[in-house]
Amino acid sequence: MGLEYRRGEVKERAREQWIGACNVTLPSFTPDFAGLSPGGIAHDVQRAAALGFWGTLVASESGTTFDEYLVFMRIAAESCPPGLRLVAHLSFSTMDESLRAAKVAEDLGFEAALLSYPPSFVPTSAKEIVDATRHVAERTDLALILFGVATWGFGSLHRSGFPPEALEEMARLETAAALKYEGGGPALMSSFADIHRRCGDHVIVENPLEQHIPALADRYGTQWFGTSAYESFGDRVPRVLELLRKGEWDEAMAVFWSYHPGREAKGAFHASFAGANLIHRVGWKYLSWLQGFNGGLLRMPQMRLSPGQRRSLRAGLAASGFDLPDDDAGFFAGRIAG
Repeated sequence: MGLEYRRGEVKERAREQWIGACNVTLPSFTPDFAGLSPGGIAHDVQRAAALGFWGTLVASESGTTFDEYLVFMRIAAESCPPGLRLVAHLSFSTMDESLRAAKVAEDLGFEAALLSYPPSFVPTSAKEIVDATRHVAERTDLALILFGVATWGFGSLHRSGFPPEALEEMARLETAAALKYEGGGPALMSSFADIHRRCGDHVIVENPLEQHIPALADRYGTQWFGTSAYESFGDRVPRVLELLRKGEWDEAMAVFWSYHPGREAKGAFHASFAGANLIHRVGWKYLSWLQGFNGGLLRMPQMRLSPGQRRSLRAGLAASGFDLPDDDAGFFAGRIAG
């Protein structure tokens, strides 16, 4: 299949064609966790398309081995409906594994890759971060989504969590298409404004948290957001974006506020594991299952989802008017076993 573009076309393509929201597809496993569930994965990829997402991140860090992740990408590509874009997740133990995954993603015709840094990467300068990023960018033609977040542990190099001068240089890389920016901590909006000033001429600069979408669309003209588990709220994030693009602000904000109880419940859930430097992906799986996705547990080790957490998340979505399964019995095995 291969890429639909050349590396020199990345920036223009992103500006013209990246419009919408990119959700997250987590792996589904067989009941004995011995392997992947192709049917469950296909169901989730197709569900993302049906809900109106621009594309979906095929997530690593979710219980697959490296080789299984390559299979996961192939299953996603084989089941992907026309028009839905696939994004690889380059988060592994080594940069070599990231490059191997990027090569497979290229061959499968993925649209982009979300760049990460392995825990063994402990830079002592902004230059080292730029050099590591350039190392990947020069060895794959995939459009890259740069990821500026404090999770990488770069806080000793800048108080925002990621050196701005590094991002400014990285944004100029030929295949840098977008910057997923989550730096600044409690000073997020001020930090975002500075990074947009530095990088906005070279890449799409966005914050993936859906609660910021109207503000960023209005003040910065942002039309693409990702990657995040927007599927927690069914089709409402894509609907908000589409209404904003049409200039129908009152209607967009009506949808935006319609799922605020779900937003609050998910926010409280995320606050419960703050500082773990991990996402509670089983919780994400549960929220997506409530919205018609496959569900099923992830292979251990994962954070466990307690009955109380399920009740709180369910209550938030119920108060938002979503049509939910009557009980949670079907979540644990998933809708499709094989």
